Amino acid sequence: MEKKVENKENKEIVIRFETKGEEWKKAQDKEFKKLADQLKVDGFRQGHVPENIAKSRINQAEVMHEALFQLVNKEFVKVVDEEKLTVFSRPLLNVEKISADEMVATVSFALPPQVELGEYKGLKIAKEEVKVTEKDVEAFIENLQKEHTTLVVKEGEAKEGDTVLIDFKGYVDDTPFEGGEAKGYSLKLGSHAFIPGFEEALVGIKAGESREINVKFPDNYVENLAGKEAKFEVSCSDVKEAVVPEVNEDFVKELEIKDVETVDSLKKHAEQEVLKRNEQQAKSKYLDKLLDTIVEASKVTIGSQIIEEEAKANIDNMKKQVEKNGLQFSDYLRINNLDEEKLLEERKKEAEKNLKVLLVVEEICKRENIAVTDELLEKEYENLGALYGMEVEKVKDALEPQKDQFERQLRTRLFTEFLEKNND
Repeated sequence: MEKKVENKENKEIVIRFETKGEEWKKAQDKEFKKLADQLKVDGFRQGHVPENIAKSRINQAEVMHEALFQLVNKEFVKVVDEEKLTVFSRPLLNVEKISADEMVATVSFALPPQVELGEYKGLKIAKEEVKVTEKDVEAFIENLQKEHTTLVVKEGEAKEGDTVLIDFKGYVDDTPFEGGEAKGYSLKLGSHAFIPGFEEALVGIKAGESREINVKFPDNYVENLAGKEAKFEVSCSDVKEAVVPEVNEDFVKELEIKDVETVDSLKKHAEQEVLKRNEQQAKSKYLDKLLDTIVEASKVTIGSQIIEEEAKANIDNMKKQVEKNGLQFSDYLRINNLDEEKLLEERKKEAEKNLKVLLVVEEICKRENIAVTDELLEKEYENLGALYGMEVEKVKDALEPQKDQFERQLRTRLFTEFLEKNND
Protein backbone atom coordinates (compact mmCIF):
# COMPACT_ATOMS: atom_id res chain seq x y z
CA MET A 1 0.00 0.00 0.00
CA GLU A 2 1.27 3.46 -0.90
CA LYS A 3 1.17 5.99 1.94
CA LYS A 4 1.88 9.69 1.96
CA VAL A 5 1.90 11.96 5.02
CA GLU A 6 1.16 15.63 4.42
CA ASN A 7 1.56 18.37 7.05
CA LYS A 8 -1.11 21.02 6.52
CA GLU A 9 -1.42 24.45 8.11
CA ASN A 10 -2.66 24.82 11.69
CA LYS A 11 -1.18 21.57 12.96
CA GLU A 12 -3.25 19.29 10.74
CA ILE A 13 -2.16 16.02 9.16
CA VAL A 14 -3.53 14.27 6.08
CA ILE A 15 -2.45 10.69 5.37
CA ARG A 16 -3.18 9.39 1.87
CA PHE A 17 -3.62 5.63 1.33
CA GLU A 18 -3.65 4.01 -2.11
CA THR A 19 -3.76 0.34 -3.05
CA LYS A 20 -4.59 -1.78 -6.10
CA GLY A 21 -3.76 -5.08 -7.72
CA GLU A 22 -3.16 -8.22 -5.69
CA GLU A 23 -3.08 -6.52 -2.28
CA TRP A 24 -6.50 -4.94 -2.81
CA LYS A 25 -7.93 -8.21 -4.24
CA LYS A 26 -6.70 -10.20 -1.21
CA ALA A 27 -8.24 -7.67 1.18
CA GLN A 28 -11.60 -7.98 -0.57
CA ASP A 29 -11.42 -11.79 -0.69
CA LYS A 30 -10.72 -11.85 3.05
CA GLU A 31 -13.74 -9.70 3.90
CA PHE A 32 -15.95 -11.63 1.43
CA LYS A 33 -15.04 -14.87 3.21
CA LYS A 34 -15.91 -13.34 6.61
CA LEU A 35 -19.34 -12.29 5.36
CA ALA A 36 -19.89 -15.60 3.58
CA ASP A 37 -19.08 -17.54 6.76
CA GLN A 38 -21.83 -15.57 8.57
CA LEU A 39 -24.39 -16.11 5.80
CA LYS A 40 -27.46 -18.22 6.53
CA VAL A 41 -29.16 -19.85 3.54
CA ASP A 42 -31.83 -22.54 3.74
CA GLY A 43 -30.44 -25.94 2.71
CA PHE A 44 -26.84 -25.13 3.62
CA ARG A 45 -24.88 -25.20 6.84
CA GLN A 46 -23.58 -21.83 8.01
CA GLY A 47 -20.07 -21.35 6.64
CA HIS A 48 -20.64 -23.83 3.80
CA VAL A 49 -22.73 -21.75 1.38
CA PRO A 50 -21.43 -22.22 -2.21
CA GLU A 51 -19.44 -19.20 -3.48
CA ASN A 52 -21.77 -18.47 -6.42
CA ILE A 53 -24.79 -18.33 -4.09
CA ALA A 54 -22.89 -16.27 -1.53
CA LYS A 55 -21.91 -13.74 -4.23
CA SER A 56 -25.56 -13.32 -5.18
CA ARG A 57 -26.50 -12.63 -1.54
CA ILE A 58 -23.61 -10.38 -0.45
CA ASN A 59 -23.43 -6.71 -1.43
CA GLN A 60 -20.07 -6.11 -3.14
CA ALA A 61 -20.06 -2.47 -1.97
CA GLU A 62 -20.18 -3.70 1.63
CA VAL A 63 -17.24 -6.01 0.92
CA MET A 64 -15.13 -3.18 -0.54
CA HIS A 65 -15.89 -0.74 2.25
CA GLU A 66 -15.14 -3.31 4.95
CA ALA A 67 -11.85 -4.16 3.18
CA LEU A 68 -11.03 -0.45 2.97
CA PHE A 69 -11.73 0.07 6.67
CA GLN A 70 -9.60 -2.89 7.76
CA LEU A 71 -6.65 -1.96 5.54
CA VAL A 72 -6.68 1.75 6.30
CA ASN A 73 -7.17 1.22 10.04
CA LYS A 74 -4.20 -1.16 10.20
CA GLU A 75 -1.93 1.09 8.14
CA PHE A 76 -3.08 4.25 9.95
CA VAL A 77 -1.91 2.85 13.30
CA LYS A 78 1.48 1.99 11.71
CA VAL A 79 1.98 5.46 10.23
CA VAL A 80 1.06 7.24 13.47
CA ASP A 81 3.55 5.06 15.35
CA GLU A 82 6.35 5.37 12.76
CA GLU A 83 5.98 9.14 12.39
CA LYS A 84 5.51 9.61 16.16
CA LEU A 85 2.31 11.60 15.65
CA THR A 86 -0.15 12.52 18.40
CA VAL A 87 -3.77 12.26 17.26
CA PHE A 88 -5.64 15.07 19.02
CA SER A 89 -8.97 15.05 17.14
CA ARG A 90 -11.27 12.36 15.80
CA PRO A 91 -9.70 11.01 12.57
CA LEU A 92 -11.86 11.78 9.52
CA LEU A 93 -11.95 9.24 6.67
CA ASN A 94 -12.54 10.46 3.14
CA VAL A 95 -12.91 7.88 0.33
CA GLU A 96 -11.67 9.44 -2.91
CA LYS A 97 -11.94 6.37 -5.13
CA ILE A 98 -13.09 2.80 -4.63
CA SER A 99 -13.74 -0.03 -7.09
CA ALA A 100 -12.96 -3.72 -7.48
CA ASP A 101 -9.55 -2.72 -8.91
CA GLU A 102 -8.31 0.10 -6.67
CA MET A 103 -8.88 2.17 -3.55
CA VAL A 104 -7.76 5.69 -2.65
CA ALA A 105 -8.64 7.26 0.71
CA THR A 106 -7.34 9.88 3.11
CA VAL A 107 -7.45 10.19 6.89
CA SER A 108 -7.10 13.66 8.40
CA PHE A 109 -6.73 14.71 12.01
CA ALA A 110 -5.35 17.53 14.16
CA LEU A 111 -2.16 17.46 16.17
CA PRO A 112 -2.15 18.97 19.69
CA PRO A 113 -2.46 22.77 19.66
CA GLN A 114 0.76 24.75 19.96
CA VAL A 115 1.21 27.82 22.18
CA GLU A 116 4.05 30.33 21.97
CA LEU A 117 3.50 32.77 24.82
CA GLY A 118 4.05 36.47 24.33
CA GLU A 119 4.62 38.90 27.18
CA TYR A 120 2.36 38.24 30.15
CA LYS A 121 4.19 40.15 32.89
CA GLY A 122 4.81 43.87 33.32
CA LEU A 123 1.91 44.91 31.10
CA LYS A 124 0.33 48.29 31.73
CA ILE A 125 -3.42 48.07 31.16
CA ALA A 126 -5.68 50.96 32.12
CA LYS A 127 -8.16 50.16 34.86
CA GLU A 128 -11.53 51.90 34.76
CA GLU A 129 -12.00 54.59 37.40
CA VAL A 130 -14.69 53.59 39.87
CA LYS A 131 -17.35 56.16 40.73
CA VAL A 132 -20.71 56.12 42.49
CA THR A 133 -23.18 58.76 41.33
CA GLU A 134 -26.40 59.92 42.91
CA LYS A 135 -28.24 58.24 40.02
CA ASP A 136 -26.52 54.94 40.85
CA VAL A 137 -27.79 55.16 44.44
CA GLU A 138 -31.31 56.06 43.27
CA ALA A 139 -31.32 53.13 40.83
CA PHE A 140 -30.22 50.73 43.58
CA ILE A 141 -33.05 51.86 45.88
CA GLU A 142 -35.57 51.78 43.00
CA ASN A 143 -34.60 48.18 42.40
CA LEU A 144 -35.29 47.40 46.07
CA GLN A 145 -38.70 49.03 45.63
CA LYS A 146 -39.42 46.84 42.58
CA GLU A 147 -38.42 43.72 44.51
CA HIS A 148 -40.93 44.63 47.21
CA THR A 149 -43.71 45.69 44.85
CA THR A 150 -47.03 43.92 45.45
CA LEU A 151 -49.94 43.20 43.11
CA VAL A 152 -53.31 44.36 44.38
CA VAL A 153 -56.69 43.58 42.82
CA LYS A 154 -58.20 46.73 41.33
CA GLU A 155 -61.63 47.73 40.11
CA GLY A 156 -62.15 49.00 36.59
CA GLU A 157 -60.22 48.67 33.36
CA ALA A 158 -56.74 47.23 32.90
CA LYS A 159 -54.10 49.63 31.70
CA GLU A 160 -50.58 49.00 30.42
CA GLY A 161 -48.41 47.90 33.33
CA ASP A 162 -51.32 46.14 35.06
CA THR A 163 -51.41 42.34 35.39
CA VAL A 164 -54.44 40.39 34.18
CA LEU A 165 -55.37 36.85 35.16
CA ILE A 166 -56.81 35.20 32.04
CA ASP A 167 -58.04 31.98 30.46
CA PHE A 168 -57.47 31.79 26.70
CA LYS A 169 -57.82 29.43 23.77
CA GLY A 170 -56.34 30.00 20.33
CA TYR A 171 -57.62 28.90 16.92
CA VAL A 172 -56.15 28.86 13.42
CA ASP A 173 -58.77 28.27 10.70
CA ASP A 174 -61.26 27.59 13.52
CA THR A 175 -59.11 24.70 14.77
CA PRO A 176 -57.41 24.79 18.20
CA PHE A 177 -53.62 24.57 17.96
CA GLU A 178 -51.10 22.99 20.32
CA GLY A 179 -49.80 25.35 23.00
CA GLY A 180 -52.56 27.87 22.34
CA GLU A 181 -54.55 27.30 25.51
CA ALA A 182 -54.07 28.16 29.19
CA LYS A 183 -56.10 28.77 32.33
CA GLY A 184 -55.30 31.19 35.13
CA TYR A 185 -52.44 32.73 33.14
CA SER A 186 -50.87 35.83 34.72
CA LEU A 187 -49.90 38.38 32.07
CA LYS A 188 -48.39 41.81 32.58
CA LEU A 189 -49.65 44.12 29.85
CA GLY A 190 -46.74 45.73 28.05
CA SER A 191 -44.33 42.90 28.85
CA HIS A 192 -44.30 41.75 25.20
CA ALA A 193 -44.52 38.14 26.37
CA PHE A 194 -47.13 37.37 23.68
CA ILE A 195 -47.18 37.91 19.93
CA PRO A 196 -47.69 41.50 18.72
CA GLY A 197 -51.27 42.72 19.11
CA PHE A 198 -52.35 40.31 21.85
CA GLU A 199 -51.50 42.39 24.92
CA GLU A 200 -52.54 45.64 23.24
CA ALA A 201 -56.00 44.16 22.63
CA LEU A 202 -56.39 43.45 26.36
CA VAL A 203 -55.87 47.05 27.47
CA GLY A 204 -59.19 48.22 28.94
CA ILE A 205 -60.49 44.75 29.83
CA LYS A 206 -62.27 44.29 33.19
CA ALA A 207 -62.60 41.37 35.58
CA GLY A 208 -65.42 39.10 34.37
CA GLU A 209 -65.14 40.35 30.77
CA SER A 210 -64.47 38.15 27.73
CA ARG A 211 -62.97 39.22 24.42
CA GLU A 212 -62.17 37.77 21.02
CA ILE A 213 -58.74 38.83 19.79
CA ASN A 214 -57.53 38.50 16.20
CA VAL A 215 -53.79 38.55 15.57
CA LYS A 216 -51.24 37.36 13.03
CA PHE A 217 -48.24 35.23 13.96
CA PRO A 218 -44.84 36.68 12.88
CA ASP A 219 -43.22 35.21 9.79
CA ASN A 220 -40.27 34.00 11.89
CA TYR A 221 -42.51 32.11 14.35
CA VAL A 222 -42.64 28.30 14.73
CA GLU A 223 -43.09 26.64 11.36
CA ASN A 224 -46.68 25.41 11.74
CA LEU A 225 -47.92 28.88 12.82
CA ALA A 226 -45.59 31.31 11.05
CA GLY A 227 -47.46 34.07 9.21
CA LYS A 228 -50.92 32.65 9.98
CA GLU A 229 -54.02 34.53 11.15
CA ALA A 230 -55.25 33.42 14.57
CA LYS A 231 -58.22 34.02 16.85
CA PHE A 232 -58.05 33.91 20.65
CA GLU A 233 -61.03 33.62 22.97
CA VAL A 234 -59.98 35.33 26.22
CA SER A 235 -61.78 35.67 29.55
CA CYS A 236 -60.42 37.81 32.41
CA SER A 237 -60.96 36.85 36.05
CA ASP A 238 -58.86 39.55 37.77
CA VAL A 239 -57.09 42.82 37.10
CA LYS A 240 -54.21 43.72 39.40
CA GLU A 241 -52.08 46.83 39.67
CA ALA A 242 -48.56 47.12 41.01
CA VAL A 243 -48.22 48.99 44.30
CA VAL A 244 -44.68 50.31 44.74
CA PRO A 245 -43.70 50.99 48.37
CA GLU A 246 -42.63 54.51 49.33
CA VAL A 247 -39.10 55.03 50.57
CA ASN A 248 -39.70 55.77 54.24
CA GLU A 249 -38.75 54.28 57.59
CA ASP A 250 -41.45 51.59 57.37
CA PHE A 251 -39.96 50.46 54.07
CA VAL A 252 -36.46 50.47 55.56
CA LYS A 253 -37.62 48.27 58.46
CA GLU A 254 -39.29 45.87 56.01
CA LEU A 255 -35.94 45.39 54.23
CA GLU A 256 -34.35 44.04 57.43
CA ILE A 257 -30.82 45.04 56.43
CA LYS A 258 -28.30 44.85 59.28
CA ASP A 259 -27.46 48.29 60.78
CA VAL A 260 -29.81 50.04 58.34
CA GLU A 261 -32.69 51.69 60.19
CA THR A 262 -33.23 55.08 58.52
CA VAL A 263 -33.58 56.38 54.98
CA ASP A 264 -30.17 58.09 55.26
CA SER A 265 -28.51 54.87 56.38
CA LEU A 266 -30.22 53.07 53.49
CA LYS A 267 -28.66 55.56 51.07
CA LYS A 268 -25.22 54.97 52.62
CA HIS A 269 -25.76 51.23 52.39
CA ALA A 270 -26.77 51.63 48.73
CA GLU A 271 -23.64 53.69 48.04
CA GLN A 272 -21.40 51.02 49.60
CA GLU A 273 -23.10 48.19 47.69
CA VAL A 274 -22.90 50.06 44.38
CA LEU A 275 -19.23 50.80 45.05
CA LYS A 276 -18.52 47.10 45.66
CA ARG A 277 -20.39 46.15 42.49
CA ASN A 278 -18.64 48.78 40.37
CA GLU A 279 -15.23 47.82 41.77
CA GLN A 280 -15.90 44.17 40.93
CA GLN A 281 -17.06 45.08 37.42
CA ALA A 282 -14.00 47.30 36.88
CA LYS A 283 -11.72 44.50 38.09
CA SER A 284 -13.44 42.00 35.81
CA LYS A 285 -13.09 44.33 32.79
CA TYR A 286 -9.44 44.96 33.64
CA LEU A 287 -8.67 41.25 33.84
CA ASP A 288 -10.54 40.60 30.58
CA LYS A 289 -8.51 43.33 28.81
CA LEU A 290 -5.30 42.00 30.34
CA LEU A 291 -6.00 38.44 29.24
CA ASP A 292 -7.07 39.59 25.75
CA THR A 293 -3.76 41.48 25.45
CA ILE A 294 -1.79 38.40 26.52
CA VAL A 295 -3.65 36.13 24.07
CA GLU A 296 -3.20 38.67 21.28
CA ALA A 297 0.56 38.75 21.93
CA SER A 298 0.78 34.95 21.91
CA LYS A 299 0.83 32.65 18.90
CA VAL A 300 -1.74 29.89 19.31
CA THR A 301 -2.12 27.28 16.57
CA ILE A 302 -5.25 25.11 16.73
CA GLY A 303 -6.37 22.58 14.13
CA SER A 304 -9.61 23.54 12.39
CA GLN A 305 -11.06 20.11 13.23
CA ILE A 306 -10.63 20.80 16.96
CA ILE A 307 -12.41 24.14 16.58
CA GLU A 308 -15.23 22.60 14.56
CA GLU A 309 -15.71 19.73 17.02
CA GLU A 310 -15.90 22.22 19.90
CA ALA A 311 -18.42 24.35 17.99
CA LYS A 312 -20.58 21.34 17.13
CA ALA A 313 -20.53 20.16 20.75
CA ASN A 314 -21.72 23.63 21.78
CA ILE A 315 -24.57 23.48 19.25
CA ASP A 316 -25.53 19.98 20.40
CA ASN A 317 -25.80 21.24 23.99
CA MET A 318 -27.87 24.19 22.81
CA LYS A 319 -30.16 21.87 20.85
CA LYS A 320 -30.73 19.63 23.88
CA GLN A 321 -31.58 22.67 26.04
CA VAL A 322 -33.98 24.10 23.45
CA GLU A 323 -35.78 20.78 23.00
CA LYS A 324 -35.86 20.26 26.77
CA ASN A 325 -37.84 23.52 26.92
CA GLY A 326 -40.39 22.10 24.48
CA LEU A 327 -39.29 23.86 21.28
CA GLN A 328 -38.11 22.22 18.09
CA PHE A 329 -34.57 23.30 17.21
CA SER A 330 -35.64 24.16 13.65
CA ASP A 331 -38.28 26.51 15.12
CA TYR A 332 -35.66 28.07 17.42
CA LEU A 333 -33.47 28.81 14.39
CA ARG A 334 -36.44 30.26 12.50
CA ILE A 335 -37.49 32.53 15.38
CA ASN A 336 -33.93 33.86 15.74
CA ASN A 337 -33.41 34.25 11.96
CA LEU A 338 -30.59 31.70 11.95
CA ASP A 339 -29.66 28.73 9.82
CA GLU A 340 -27.40 25.87 10.90
CA GLU A 341 -24.54 26.94 8.63
CA LYS A 342 -24.57 30.51 9.96
CA LEU A 343 -24.86 29.25 13.55
CA LEU A 344 -21.91 26.90 13.07
CA GLU A 345 -19.74 29.73 11.73
CA GLU A 346 -20.66 31.90 14.73
CA ARG A 347 -19.92 29.10 17.17
CA LYS A 348 -16.59 28.33 15.45
CA LYS A 349 -15.44 31.91 16.02
CA GLU A 350 -16.48 31.70 19.68
CA ALA A 351 -14.85 28.27 20.06
CA GLU A 352 -11.55 29.47 18.59
CA LYS A 353 -11.47 32.50 20.90
CA ASN A 354 -12.36 30.44 23.99
CA LEU A 355 -9.85 27.70 23.16
CA LYS A 356 -7.06 30.25 22.67
CA VAL A 357 -7.77 31.78 26.08
CA LEU A 358 -7.91 28.33 27.71
CA LEU A 359 -4.64 27.22 26.09
CA VAL A 360 -2.80 30.42 27.01
CA VAL A 361 -3.99 30.17 30.62
CA GLU A 362 -2.89 26.52 30.75
CA GLU A 363 0.53 27.37 29.36
CA ILE A 364 1.09 30.21 31.86
CA CYS A 365 -0.05 27.96 34.74
CA LYS A 366 2.34 25.26 33.56
CA ARG A 367 5.26 27.67 33.18
CA GLU A 368 4.64 29.44 36.52
CA ASN A 369 3.71 26.26 38.39
CA ILE A 370 0.28 27.61 39.32
CA ALA A 371 -1.58 24.65 40.80
CA VAL A 372 -3.91 23.68 43.62
CA THR A 373 -1.82 21.76 46.13
CA ASP A 374 -3.17 19.42 48.79
CA GLU A 375 -2.05 21.95 51.42
CA LEU A 376 -3.99 24.78 49.78
CA LEU A 377 -7.06 22.59 49.39
CA GLU A 378 -6.95 21.64 53.06
CA LYS A 379 -6.61 25.31 54.03
CA GLU A 380 -9.66 26.22 51.93
CA TYR A 381 -11.69 23.46 53.61
CA GLU A 382 -10.68 24.84 57.00
CA ASN A 383 -11.64 28.40 55.98
CA LEU A 384 -15.06 27.25 54.78
CA GLY A 385 -15.58 25.25 57.97
CA ALA A 386 -14.81 28.33 60.07
CA LEU A 387 -17.08 30.51 57.91
CA TYR A 388 -20.11 28.20 58.12
CA GLY A 389 -19.45 26.69 61.55
CA MET A 390 -18.90 23.18 60.14
CA GLU A 391 -16.39 20.43 60.83
CA VAL A 392 -13.73 20.15 58.12
CA GLU A 393 -14.71 16.56 57.28
CA LYS A 394 -18.33 17.62 56.77
CA VAL A 395 -17.17 20.41 54.45
CA LYS A 396 -15.21 17.82 52.43
CA ASP A 397 -18.22 15.50 52.24
CA ALA A 398 -20.49 18.36 51.12
CA LEU A 399 -18.06 19.44 48.38
CA GLU A 400 -17.09 15.95 47.19
CA PRO A 401 -19.64 15.85 44.28
CA GLN A 402 -18.29 19.22 43.02
CA LYS A 403 -14.65 18.72 43.99
CA ASP A 404 -13.31 19.11 40.44
CA GLN A 405 -15.29 22.31 39.95
CA PHE A 406 -14.14 23.62 43.34
CA GLU A 407 -10.49 22.97 42.43
CA ARG A 408 -10.93 24.71 39.05
CA GLN A 409 -12.36 27.76 40.81
CA LEU A 410 -9.40 27.77 43.21
CA ARG A 411 -6.90 27.59 40.37
CA THR A 412 -8.72 30.39 38.54
CA ARG A 413 -8.36 32.50 41.67
CA LEU A 414 -4.64 31.69 41.88
CA PHE A 415 -4.19 32.59 38.21
CA THR A 416 -6.08 35.87 38.65
CA GLU A 417 -3.97 36.77 41.68
CA PHE A 418 -0.84 36.01 39.67
CA LEU A 419 -1.94 38.33 36.84
CA GLU A 420 -2.78 41.16 39.24
CA LYS A 421 0.51 40.80 41.12
CA ASN A 422 2.66 40.74 37.98
CA ASN A 423 1.00 43.48 35.94
CA ASP A 424 0.48 47.17 36.59
